[in-house]
Amino acid sequence: MAAWRWLAIVLAAACAVASFNAAAQTPPQTPPQTPAPSAAGSPAQRGSFANPAEYDSYMSALNTKDPARRAQAMEVFIAWYPGSVLRLDAHEQAISAWQAANQPAKADFLVARLLQVDPDNVRALANRAYVGRLKASGGDAAALAAAVTASERGLAVMPRWQKPALLDDAGFAQLKEQMAGIFNGVLGYAALQAKDYDKAREYYRVAVAADPANLQDVYQYSVVQLEGSPVDALGFWYGARAIAIARAAKNDSAAQDIDRYVRSRYSVYRGSEEGWDAIVTRVANESAPPANFRKSIPRNMTPPERALEVLEDNEPAKLTPPQWVLVLRHRDVSPANKRAAEAVWKAIGDRQQGGQRLKLPMKVITATPERIEGAISDEAQARNLVELDVTMMRPLSPLPAVGSTIFMFGTLSEYRTQPFLFRLTRAELAPESLPVAGGPCADPRPKMCTKDYRPACGQLRDGTRKTYANACTACSDPQVVTQGAGACP
Repeated sequence: MAAWRWLAIVLAAACAVASFNAAAQTPPQTPPQTPAPSAAGSPAQRGSFANPAEYDSYMSALNTKDPARRAQAMEVFIAWYPGSVLRLDAHEQAISAWQAANQPAKADFLVARLLQVDPDNVRALANRAYVGRLKASGGDAAALAAAVTASERGLAVMPRWQKPALLDDAGFAQLKEQMAGIFNGVLGYAALQAKDYDKAREYYRVAVAADPANLQDVYQYSVVQLEGSPVDALGFWYGARAIAIARAAKNDSAAQDIDRYVRSRYSVYRGSEEGWDAIVTRVANESAPPANFRKSIPRNMTPPERALEVLEDNEPAKLTPPQWVLVLRHRDVSPANKRAAEAVWKAIGDRQQGGQRLKLPMKVITATPERIEGAISDEAQARNLVELDVTMMRPLSPLPAVGSTIFMFGTLSEYRTQPFLFRLTRAELAPESLPVAGGPCADPRPKMCTKDYRPACGQLRDGTRKTYANACTACSDPQVVTQGAGACP
């Protein structure tokens, strides 16, 4: 049986079901309950009723302790006073009572009847949403569609929901939060089934905030954070929190199954289980994740995850060319990587506005007068992989040596992801990369040169020689025909 429970939870996580099956299923949560109003301090008092017996009948039903008898008494009240201002409250109380009495069929019947009278009744919609999710978790996949419809409608009508007559402001605020939690939990569950982890994260965030002790929502919130891309390390905190909730409820089998799943994801994320038991122990006494929780777990990252981390710590406009390559190369791995690549490519475009050209470092892999192939990243340079295809503005002579590191001015016009390749057009050698080993000076002559001193001997058109600070300075003189390394003898 223990093996079956473990198999159930692994399959649930892998297939985005994320609910325990058989004995490993999380215990059913309490259906949405309608808070019982207090007579003292209520907006509607006995004296405000034309027929005080109507109020007495409602309060007598409300104060019936046995849930089945309370439900029956509410149904009698509805039959006796069909036009009462409390008729909707009576329906809601009867539904809650039938649920508490473990009579879901009778509760469902009243829900359907109430929605016929009041299609926007928030508590009836919440009950339908809750029951539909419960059935879907038990294997009735068709029930989820009705639950989603009820949840979407419930969230849409909630802003105009009027406070029930016998409920005070604090009770109403609490009830609204509870209903929002139910609706968002259902929508999060539906998104989880569809493996839309980004959307599921948003819904579960609201659901868990409304009910932090809801084992089902807290655990599934952990799942969508750990199964989505990129992995959100907060999922480990919520996984540990789900373990604590299960243990507090004496549901040790659920706690063990959750621990196995989250521990396995932690091991992949970090590269080992080191530190996981300490997290579980610490989170048992925490009510919310610490601000630095994500950063507290060392990460064994994949290249696409490293690409995303680059943008966590840097603005796109401040990235270096090797970082451009890292981010753009993994554009198609996930929606998050695509968004990151779009931000970086836009930043590159912004730097080239008005005809501005970029200055890129590269290792020369191949070179012809019209075209140079080069490597930008350290990995590509070590393996002599081409990442940059350079089209020269004019034929280059003399050619840079294969294996040398040079700087090029040009326009990045496009790129492809696999295998990665930048295309640099309108390219020219940067002044500091003009040849220093000697040779003819090429037109156009450089306009600016660095001030580093690497003496070069320039041969002038009249046959005389002159020593220049470096090869660039020599070739910037239109009278110099050729230059050689070292000072003139």
